[in-house]
Amino acid sequence: MQLFHGTYRGRPRLFSYFTVAVLALVALALAATAGAAQLIDRIVAVVNDDVITASELEQNLERSIQKLRQQTGPGQLPPRQVLRRQLLERMVIDRIQIQRAKERDIQVSAQEVDDAVARVARQNNLGVPRFRQALKRQGVDYADYRQRLKEQIMRSRLSDGAVRSKIHITEEEVDSYLARQGKSGEDQFEYKLQHILVAVPEGTSPEETAELRRKAEDLRARVTEGEAFATVAAAESDGQNALEGGDLGWFKPGELPEPVLAEVEAVEPGHLSRVVRTPSGFHVFRVTERRRTESARETQVKARHILLRTDSGRSPQQARARAAQIKRRLEQGASFAQLARQFSEGPSSGEGGNLGWVSRGEMAPEFEEALFSLSEGEIGGPVRTQFGVHIAQVLETRERAIDSEKERKQARQALRNRKTRERMEQWQRRLRAQAFVDIRLDDQEASN
Repeated sequence: MQLFHGTYRGRPRLFSYFTVAVLALVALALAATAGAAQLIDRIVAVVNDDVITASELEQNLERSIQKLRQQTGPGQLPPRQVLRRQLLERMVIDRIQIQRAKERDIQVSAQEVDDAVARVARQNNLGVPRFRQALKRQGVDYADYRQRLKEQIMRSRLSDGAVRSKIHITEEEVDSYLARQGKSGEDQFEYKLQHILVAVPEGTSPEETAELRRKAEDLRARVTEGEAFATVAAAESDGQNALEGGDLGWFKPGELPEPVLAEVEAVEPGHLSRVVRTPSGFHVFRVTERRRTESARETQVKARHILLRTDSGRSPQQARARAAQIKRRLEQGASFAQLARQFSEGPSSGEGGNLGWVSRGEMAPEFEEALFSLSEGEIGGPVRTQFGVHIAQVLETRERAIDSEKERKQARQALRNRKTRERMEQWQRRLRAQAFVDIRLDDQEASN
């Protein structure tokens, strides 16, 4: 990935030059007094009015190497200096997004981070205390983990507003998606993919574009000649998932752009696609797995809940404390329906909190995640959403065929996700081009 050393792109920010100068002086002063610590604490990148230090970079590099080693196997990692430069570019882009999020006053409360930690713990079939112990065993500082999770939420909200909210799906696109998926009840294939991206920036000349295509062809050739795909992706890909070995996860046919799908369908697991051109650049895909799945079925839960609102003077902390008290009473045998009629502030309170049969995609994501993690009869919560704090109980679970309306809704969601992925790379590159970025990772340090 090409890095811009000491370059400035976008609208001038005169105060950035002053800031850079001050930061440089501070760094020199620290170096004069810190002795052996000078290398550890030196600035390796200036990003607008912020800095990335060598210690931050090395800490993140160790985490990335541990994850990548699981993809590549022993002895297959790219040179450390290559990974360092690749990671620094990702950190630069992440830092720019956090700055933009702060400029737009995107806030993430401590309670929202608590809820996110609890969700991750549930996904790993752990309670929060055991999850914290697992992080500690892996050498992960819990406060650092919470901060990274908070920044991840901030970046997600920023991109939702900048990219996802601007995507529109037509009925014709939904029709085409469903046609690709096949008729209801038929088997269909899903594909697990890895990918290498050679980005083509906006305004690239035909000659430069041809050169980028040759680069993509060369990278494909390196894999066919024996290099591990994950190794080449980590070292060379411009994609967001480069440091994960290019791993993209599972896709249904309708979730892939037509040019990509044609290539993916033409190869067997373990093989490579030809070089594919999309608006973001040139891609090489590897089909790591392929599986046949049954279409048009879903899991539903019959549920009820108690909602304590937080938009009428009650704070989230007060609502959570009251919800915890109500949950204890339920666990001691109190009637859920009776307490729902007494305390719930949702529209279903008069019906004992009954929500009927619920499918994925119908509720707030935080509530839905908690709901579908419960066993029949289990009481879950408190969980906070934009509406307030909830306690929930699952009464029954069932599998059923998806009706046509539900199919179209799911198709629309899958298409939105696909377009978001396609446009995210371009949006991030525009952010990068508009920022002041001064890379100070010199060749001697990069070779260590």
